[in-house]
Amino acid sequence: MNCPVDHSPLVKIIYEESIELDQCPTCEGVWLDKGELEKIQDIQLNDYKEELKQLPDHIGKSILLAKEKTVPLRNCPVCQQELERREYGFASMIMIDSCIKGHGVWLDKGELKDLEVFYEQSRMETEKVRMGFFKSLLAQLI
Repeated sequence: MNCPVDHSPLVKIIYEESIELDQCPTCEGVWLDKGELEKIQDIQLNDYKEELKQLPDHIGKSILLAKEKTVPLRNCPVCQQELERREYGFASMIMIDSCIKGHGVWLDKGELKDLEVFYEQSRMETEKVRMGFFKSLLAQLI
C-alpha cells in the first residue's frame, strides 16, 4: 500500500504494543484498517492527562480546521477510491479521511494522538456526569 498523501510505500509499525498500523515514513501519517481505531480506544495504554490539563486553543484549532478543508482530496490506499474528509465525532475539531467503502481511515501526523486525547476527555466527562447523577440520587435518598 502507498501513502495517500505522498505515495511513499507504507511500512508496518506496532502501536500500543499490539496493534499493527501502516505508517508513511515520509509524512508520518498512519492508515488504520477497519476496526483498528476502536481497538486503540479500548486499550487506553497511553496516558494523556497532562495534555488534558492544557487549555485548548479553540481559535487556533478552528483556523487549522478551515485550512484542512482546502487540502486536496486523497485516495484510499486499499481500493483507490476518493477518501471522504470529515470531522471525527461531535466537536472534536479533528479532520480524518475515511474510505467510503469502509476499508479504514487515514490520519495525518499527530491526529492519532489528538484522537486519543479526545477519547480520554470524553471518558472523563462521561464519568463526571455519572458521578453527578449518583450524587444527586444519593442526596434525594438522604
